[in-house]
Amino acid sequence: MNATAISRAMAHRTPLISFVGKRSIPQNLDHTPRAHPQAPTKELPDSFAEYRKNALQHGPLASHRSSIVAAAGEYFDRNQLPKKFWRMTISKEEMELIESGGAAAWA
Repeated sequence: MNATAISRAMAHRTPLISFVGKRSIPQNLDHTPRAHPQAPTKELPDSFAEYRKNALQHGPLASHRSSIVAAAGEYFDRNQLPKKFWRMTISKEEMELIESGGAAAWA
């Protein structure tokens, strides 16, 4: 491939997109905090600590673990499920095979 022909072709290239005018940031933006339109309470909490008192994110938060009980059929930790759903343990040899893409089996 001829590098000079490519560089000549690129020199005459004009982009297909064109921008109209200079970039400008609008001055009338309102940055005051507001609750999301779909929020259940339609108001912001007074503080983040107040929010964390009632928040549940994929299970209870650490400070409230003892006061919250899972409903029937719900679990906060995978180890509370039957053993067949636990994470499988991987031996060091198996991990070496995975990391090497199988090449370690033939070495």
